[in-house]
Amino acid sequence: MNTAKRINILLDDMLTIRAEIKRMRADLKANDSLVNKNTGEKVSAKKIEELANNEIIAIQKELNKVTNNGKSIKGMFNNEYYVNDMMQDRVLFENGQTADDTDNQ
Repeated sequence: MNTAKRINILLDDMLTIRAEIKRMRADLKANDSLVNKNTGEKVSAKKIEELANNEIIAIQKELNKVTNNGKSIKGMFNNEYYVNDMMQDRVLFENGQTADDTDNQ
């Protein structure tokens, strides 16, 4: 897998987690609890958000590793030869995600 595709996958994963956090915040209060369907253990919404934020941090670390802290991708996405993945855009559109959903998160 090439670097641009790997970066896009990591960024998509991060955006998905952020969208789920946003949805959870709208649906639950911080002190509400959910049941882990694998273990049956009750987990607070706050703890779930904390775990999701830890996942985002792990993705950011992986992005830094893949991009050598941003040094190895300068110009990768803004050069004239970069081709946007139209299939990925279609998947996002079909899932109801837009640029507005991901801004300022």
